Amino acid sequence: MTNPHAHATPSADPGRRLAEALHAQAISSGSAPAGYAATRRPAPEPGPDAALRRQIVWALVIALLAGLVLGAGIGLVSLLFPGVLPTVG
Repeated sequence: MTNPHAHATPSADPGRRLAEALHAQAISSGSAPAGYAATRRPAPEPGPDAALRRQIVWALVIALLAGLVLGAGIGLVSLLFPGVLPTVG
């Protein structure tokens, strides 16, 4: 009896086909082939937007910390002094 896969070409192997597809995808995505140095675009210089973004980040961090402190305070009051806070709902 003969092997039904004996006439299959090497490219019909699923593992090899997957490897070829991944290799083609890596090459087409713009990544540098092995042995070549990848070129990077220089980082954009900080402009007037950078100061505004820093202010926004600091405002969000402060708001988060204030929310954590307020939540912890309300939680402690509700645990230590039951019935002091009004019920909601």
